[in-house]
This record gives sequence, structure tokens and C-alpha cells, in this order.
Amino acid sequence: MNHLRVWVRLQSEGLCRLVGVQDADQQRLKEVAREFGVKTFSDDSGLKLADAVDVVVPTYNHFSVVKKALAAGKDVMVEKPITETLAEARELEKLQRKSKNILMVGHLFRYNPAADYVKKLLVDKELGKIRFLRGRFMGFRFPEHDAGVLATTAIHFLYMANQFLGKTPKSVWAKTDHMLGTKLDDHCLIRLDYGEEFALIESDYFTPGKYRTFDIVGTQGSVFVDLLNQQLDIHRKRHVHGGARIEAYDGGVVHQKMEFQEPLDLEIRHFLKCIQDRSEPTTGLADGLETLKIIEAAYESSRTGKIIPLN
Repeated sequence: MNHLRVWVRLQSEGLCRLVGVQDADQQRLKEVAREFGVKTFSDDSGLKLADAVDVVVPTYNHFSVVKKALAAGKDVMVEKPITETLAEARELEKLQRKSKNILMVGHLFRYNPAADYVKKLLVDKELGKIRFLRGRFMGFRFPEHDAGVLATTAIHFLYMANQFLGKTPKSVWAKTDHMLGTKLDDHCLIRLDYGEEFALIESDYFTPGKYRTFDIVGTQGSVFVDLLNQQLDIHRKRHVHGGARIEAYDGGVVHQKMEFQEPLDLEIRHFLKCIQDRSEPTTGLADGLETLKIIEAAYESSRTGKIIPLN
């Protein structure tokens, strides 16, 4: 429904023509038609009329739906993770290369202005040499029904850790829990090792509140970023070697103000731009594959209790 809200807005701006919405749930189609006044389809007849498709279905259906859309010659944006398994994603990779169609993965937080600001700080080495990152994607809510918390929420910060550090991890350690007694994990703790740096990421459905935060700690300072509210604090704190002891120097805090922009709106507008100029998406197939590789390794680590290398 959130995606549809943005598409209707873009149509009103004259940027696209919304063919309609396809779903297997007849009741949902009635609700969509009533609320948004759009045409609905229970079969593939709408697919034939469209140039591009936005796939927002359960994770276990991503592969079949995206494969059908690519085979029909359509540009595709699909919600994360790109598929349920890495093997499925590899098959889509082969199909996409043959078709030359655009395949974009909905890694939403890459389209967050606060994340862009943090990335610039890191590129400019404002924090000195990065020591570690700590991400918290958590909050009390209902569990997703199509995949565990690692693949549905922690995934956001797996690819953001790569984005902030500008590289992919060498190995992963993870622990997942099933506190609600279901087959799908509802708490996870992940450590990504990048060599000299590492990232710790935690996600769950239990912690009161709603956290979408990163701490990034460097030798010359640190930054705390709240990606949900697009707010960040730059801490000018560092350790200084002073003779026989290490001093803790506090240079104060800079509260960076930002104008809020909706990431989903920015993400879908980017998809439209890629369609128009045939450019590679910021979060393309390579991002989807790399993130899914980390997820599968993290689940293997949780099963075996071992650190899993990433080639």
C-alpha cells in the first residue's frame, strides 16, 4: 500500500502511467480499487500492458514473479531480499543479463538522505580511521510471516554496513533465536568482519520503541545517526595518548539538522529515472546478490556456531 501511494503521486505529477495492481487476494484488490481508484487484475493481463513492474509480494514468491516479469521483457523493481535463496538470485542474474532489462532491489535505506550525509563524512575522513559500526534495527511489533528477522529487517543494515565502509565483509558470525516458538527467527545478532573494521548488527521484534540507528566510531570522532527520523549527531570525542596514560578528549557534539525526505519516494523516483535513461540502479542486482550471500552465511553460522568466510 505504501508503494502504491507513491506511484499514484508520481502519476499525478505526470511522471508515469499506473496500469494497475495485480494480486491473488480478491478482497485486497477490492480494498485497493476503493481506496486508490486504480484498475486491478487477478491475472497477467495487466503485465502485458506495462513497461515496468514493482514486485511487492512475500519473499518466497519473489523468484517466480520476477522471473515472469523479466521473461516478459519488463523492467523490474523487487523488494528485498531479491529472492529467498542465492541459487534463485543467480538464475535471475542469468536471465537479466540476456534480457538487458533493469532489475533493481528495494534496499530502501540506500535512498535515505541521512545515510548519504554519513557516507560523505566517512569519505572525507571526518571521523579519522573507522574502528567499528554498531547498527540497531529493532522494535516491538508483529513478526513477518514470509522470512525471519535476519532476512527482513537486519538485512537493511547488512547492506548499509557495506555502503558505509565501501567494501564487503571477509567473514560473518551470527546468532539467531526463535523466542516466539515459530520456524522463523525473531532475534538476531550479527558480526561482520571487514579486516581492520567490524560491524555489529542486532534486530528483534521485542525491544520497546522503534530503532533504526547506527553508531560509527572512528579514531577522531563518532557519529550517531537515526535513519528513521533522519537526524544525526557528530561527536568530536577521541582518545589521546598522553605519556603514561590514555586521555579521553571531549570536543563536543554537533547536531546536524536535515530536511526530511521520504526514502520510498526517492527510491521509486530513482527506479523511474533508471527506466528512462537505461542507467544501472544504485541498488542493482550485484547489491542483491552480495547481501543474500551474507544472509545465507549468517544462517549457516547460526546453525554451526562457526565463523563463515565470505569469498
